[in-house]
Amino acid sequence: MHPWTKHEYASFCVPIADCGNKEGNNSERKADSMSSNLELYVKNGCPWCHKVLSFMEANDIELPLHNIDESEADREHLVEVGGKRQVPCLLIDGKALYESSDIIDYLKEHVVEGEAQEAAPAEEPAAAAGAHCTLDGHCSF
Repeated sequence: MHPWTKHEYASFCVPIADCGNKEGNNSERKADSMSSNLELYVKNGCPWCHKVLSFMEANDIELPLHNIDESEADREHLVEVGGKRQVPCLLIDGKALYESSDIIDYLKEHVVEGEAQEAAPAEEPAAAAGAHCTLDGHCSF
């Protein structure tokens, strides 16, 4: 069992190869998203991670998640591969993309087909516990 399956983000956790292939799943995804290996790194309480996850939920996007609060191996892998101690981080074929707005723009362009649904407006983001969150859209740990 993966460490994030007990977390509130568990509903998002499926291999990208399974996205769009489930019977009854009517979400549309561009073909290039199926050929990319996408993984999202998040942290509990990070408002910018929540922003990305809310967008994903509104658009029925499912990606493998790595919660760095719940897995030391994921935390170490993020720093090793991405080079930064920052979330949210979308790894695209092993290359890091930071900043929540940039991640959402990437998902709009490469995963969502048609008009993207915006996530419901949230309250003003609050700082994540044990992290430094900034207004430019990321949390460091």
